[in-house]
Amino acid sequence: MTVDRKQLETDIVQLVQARGARYTEVTLRTDLLESGLLDSLLLMDLIFHIEEVYGIRFDSNHVNPSNFRTIMDIVSFVLDQAPVSQRHPE
Repeated sequence: MTVDRKQLETDIVQLVQARGARYTEVTLRTDLLESGLLDSLLLMDLIFHIEEVYGIRFDSNHVNPSNFRTIMDIVSFVLDQAPVSQRHPE
């Protein structure tokens, strides 16, 4: 599967926004940690979704605030982890 940045951004935003009214205003740059939106359930949903859909496996050192602060951070992390052959050119 080729990982396309725009599609990945849309996918993750939709996943987060679908969690309910509190999440509907989330954007690519919303600080999920500072806003209190990133709880353990959302974190696990994000990890499971990314592993299932994009084939990215998380090690314990990958689960840190710098990779999950914003959706842009999550997207950058996923793209960095994707094999070069799966990355869609910008």
